[in-house]
Amino acid sequence: MSDEQLGFEVDTIFIPNDEGGEDEYAILDEFEFEGKKYMVLSIIEADDTLGEDEYLYEYTENGDDIELSTIDDDEEFDRVSTYYESLMEEEMED
Repeated sequence: MSDEQLGFEVDTIFIPNDEGGEDEYAILDEFEFEGKKYMVLSIIEADDTLGEDEYLYEYTENGDDIELSTIDDDEEFDRVSTYYESLMEEEMED
């Protein structure tokens, strides 16, 4: 995705959708917490803008391939979300 479309440079990832195609997501952030890697994504809309929602996934890397996993455990999701929010608050303060 070029910076001309969104207004800034962003890495993207494609995720299969229910219709058999793929949706393009912007990788907003990546971070580690409790020994695992997480990625924050937002869908790129048809008009090349970011969607309103952000999605949090655990991910692993296998060479050049990235495998995303949903966070099914509610307690883990809450801990990771709280940690990420604290990272964003620290960033805003700097």
